[in-house]
Amino acid sequence: MSHMELEVKVLNINKKEIEKKIFQAGGKYISSQNQFLCVYDLPYINQRFNADLYEYNNEKLEIRKNIALNKIKKLFFEVDQLLDEKDIEFLNQKFKISNLSEIFSFAKKEIIGVLNSEELKEFINKYKGTVKKWIRLRKTIDILEKGEKEKTTLTIKHVLKKDATNLQQMQETEIEVSSFEETNELLEKIGFSLRSYQEKKREKYYLNNHEIDIDTWPKLNPYIEVEGKDEKDIEDILNILGYKFKDTISCTVDEIYKEKGLDINNMRELKF
Repeated sequence: MSHMELEVKVLNINKKEIEKKIFQAGGKYISSQNQFLCVYDLPYINQRFNADLYEYNNEKLEIRKNIALNKIKKLFFEVDQLLDEKDIEFLNQKFKISNLSEIFSFAKKEIIGVLNSEELKEFINKYKGTVKKWIRLRKTIDILEKGEKEKTTLTIKHVLKKDATNLQQMQETEIEVSSFEETNELLEKIGFSLRSYQEKKREKYYLNNHEIDIDTWPKLNPYIEVEGKDEKDIEDILNILGYKFKDTISCTVDEIYKEKGLDINNMRELKF
């Protein structure tokens, strides 16, 4: 099931001080986790578009044509998250639209004409790989008072454009799977090659109906991550912990590594 998250991070924290503030505010400790992650890239955007358009143009059955169109529609939502002002200006001039998804508001015949136009094909062709959407296979070992508990999940993570508050929006679609190793093998067999293997540690706390995580990654100082339904929701928790919005950042962990001169998108392993 898909869900949307708004999240912020506070970097370089003092773990003991944060824990003390959580407990003083009536929060509680949940668990410590060791997480093991495999990250997979999706096929290039332009490759997916060309394959889906070919399928539409060459299929005989209407049901197959509709499936192909639906795949293009979902792909266009993905590309819309990557558009810059220059891209939007081009789309406005050529097709009188401000994003690709608007193409599907046209009449059916016009939709097909635009999809097959050389101008649109050339525009889409510049979009190759993206670090804004990926597949994550994660095994989590929860260290609890009564022993350990293991859980494995398969997730599509998609970073959307920041909203008016400049908060990162993350769309996640996640299911639980029975085996880390077997799911990795399945993904490899259907063509999703492993990009990288990563490890991290997480300590989970619960405060005022919010989960607060203290994350530790290799070569990074610990940071806290707070999620909420809106800006005020997040700010309320931050204030309890002694922080304001100006103390936070809203980004993915690979952007934090880039500030340290490391590109984890091109690292095969990231381990302690």
